[in-house]
Amino acid sequence: MQKDKREITIALLLISLTLICVVIGFVNSKRTASMVKGQVNGSLSDSLKHDQVMVLAFEGPIYDTFQTKSPFKSALNAASLKEELLKAKEDDSVKAVLIRFNSPGGTVAASQEIYQLVRDLRKEKKAVVISMSDVCASGCYYISSAADAIVANPGTLTGSIGVIMQGLNYKGLFEKFGVRDQTFKAGKFKDLGSGARDLTPEERQVMQNLLDDTYDQFLSDIVDGRKMDRAKLEKLAQGLIYTGRKAQEAGLVDYLGSYEDAKKITLDILKDKYGYKRISSLKFNENWEKKKISGLEEILDLGFGSKANSTSQLENKLNQILSDKQEPFAQSKFQMFYLLQ
Repeated sequence: MQKDKREITIALLLISLTLICVVIGFVNSKRTASMVKGQVNGSLSDSLKHDQVMVLAFEGPIYDTFQTKSPFKSALNAASLKEELLKAKEDDSVKAVLIRFNSPGGTVAASQEIYQLVRDLRKEKKAVVISMSDVCASGCYYISSAADAIVANPGTLTGSIGVIMQGLNYKGLFEKFGVRDQTFKAGKFKDLGSGARDLTPEERQVMQNLLDDTYDQFLSDIVDGRKMDRAKLEKLAQGLIYTGRKAQEAGLVDYLGSYEDAKKITLDILKDKYGYKRISSLKFNENWEKKKISGLEEILDLGFGSKANSTSQLENKLNQILSDKQEPFAQSKFQMFYLLQ
């Protein structure tokens, strides 16, 4: 009896080991096959890809962020736009990019990075067309100026070419409540722009030089992108907002029309400027998700995105000071907004 049990146990062990070896061999062969198949299918799918116009969308302020997309909501921000533009640059099937903008502007560096990506696409012989929605101003116009063509609705708000830096001076408020600022610094200008005191004439000049340099970069890139006369642009670039119709008259916009008109103009540019022949085979790939549940991430507060609302935070601090007289601005720092807006 014991001998039979021992033989059964050994047999089961052998069977188990055999099965394990078979599974390991199967997995390894499957992995190798899938790698080979993936290479074959990859090259095959590349050859069968339809040429396309990639359609991208951007809405809201332009600022640098690492946020991409959440499971509940499309993230039409600078990070996702840069990611898609890089994909378009590397994808041989993408012959043109159409960007639908609805933005009041944003930060300097983020606008410059996207501007440069648009220029890079054109260097790769890929047409880029901008379709302006309700508003495309300041930093948004900065980016648009790099494109082959800008299409705006007659009532689109655009322009606002300029640079602004803002902050609050709460020195008088401190004096009213008997609060004194205590700042320790190493470096003459380290507390430049502090709201606890007035700016010196020298500091004002430093600030102005910073803005003037950024403004010069803004104008130079528009001149380079749109081949505009610098003197003419300087007259237009005084922070004024234009309707699409007035912007076209001023030479800031190329065409008046809707999103559908922008599609037709993209095809015309591909044909006439880039010599693309297979226009009828092109497909428009609208690369945004329309069925995400809007606002759910705010309702559930799942933390998929970050919020920068310095103004409301400052208002809350002021309300605390005026209501229950808590120690004012104990943990707050001066916020400097450096925007193309």
